[in-house]
This record gives sequence, C-alpha cells and structure tokens, in this order.
Amino acid sequence: MSNEGERIRPPERRYDPMQGKINQAVGIMKLVALSAEKVDKLTKDPRFQRYHNGGWDFFQSANNAAPGEYCTAFFWKKDGLVRISGPGGDYKGALLTFWGQDIPRPENMETIRATLSQSDGSPQTVKVFNYILPGDTYGAISFAVPTIEAALDAMKDVERFDIEIGGKSVAKVEWHSGLMARDKLRECVNARASK
Repeated sequence: MSNEGERIRPPERRYDPMQGKINQAVGIMKLVALSAEKVDKLTKDPRFQRYHNGGWDFFQSANNAAPGEYCTAFFWKKDGLVRISGPGGDYKGALLTFWGQDIPRPENMETIRATLSQSDGSPQTVKVFNYILPGDTYGAISFAVPTIEAALDAMKDVERFDIEIGGKSVAKVEWHSGLMARDKLRECVNARASK
C-alpha cells in the first residue's frame, strides 16, 4: 500500500547476461538466414554468374562501322576487364586494352611504360596508352599490337595477364574460352576481306 504522494516503483530489472547472449545469437541467426536467402537468390542470377565465372561479348565498337572494322572481343570476370580490338579507320593494328581500379586515370591520354606478364613467356616492358574515357570509373591501358592477325594468333584458351606500372601490379585478368573468342573475332575481321 502506498501513501499519497509516494511513488510506486517498478521492480528493479537486473541485467540477465544469458538473455543478452540469446538476443545476440537470435539476431545473428536471423541475419544469417536473411543473408543466405539473398546469397542463394544472387547466385542464381545470370548476371552474377557472368560476374563470377567471366564471359565474352563480341561487337563492333564504332557506330556505323564497316564490315570487318572495329571488331571487338571483351572479357569480364570480377574486377578483371580486357578487350582485343581492331583494326579500324586508318589504324591497321590491334589493341589489347585492360581496365582496373588501380590503373592511373590521367586527365588526358598519356604514353607511359608498363610491364605485361602473361601465362607463359617473359614479362615485357613497353610504351602503352593510358587514359580514362568520359564516364568511366576505371583507368585504361592499351597495348598496341602490329596487326589483328598477330593478336588472334597469340590468343590461348586460358590466359593470365598481370600489368605493372613502376613495379606495382595495377591489373590482373584471367580469361577462359579464348579459342572460341579468337574464332568469333576472326569471323568479324574476315568480313572485311570479303567485301
């Protein structure tokens, strides 16, 4: 019983360490269940499979390109991006281009020295074009290849590339299905010869 003016206090609540642990565990279990559901959904998405496993795209990289010009094979896997392209317009050669978050992003195109290491063979240090296209997030490095035929002849089914600038790796890419890509790219290039 209380006297007038006396407040009734609720019973003192004591911290229960077990309840805290249970609440923490249940919270984690709910998060894991939700995450597992999201992961399951994500791994079934063809876009994620493409990201995770890598894949090729083939196209002509210039609008209204003549048959056999600006032929492009583009491979993307996780954060590895590489393109083989050419010839086009007055340029009779080919380009091997890499994009990566660690590749420098100069305001204007620059010629710099970079080292290309491939699956087999010795690393080669050469002059490359370094640039970023408007709207791109990653910087790009393009290695000039004398002819598209030389680029096609050098393609292997599985190839690993490591690009270094000043001794620091700035891009790593590993492709698969390179022989299929070579054949599709050659098909595009051969359309030029049959005009």
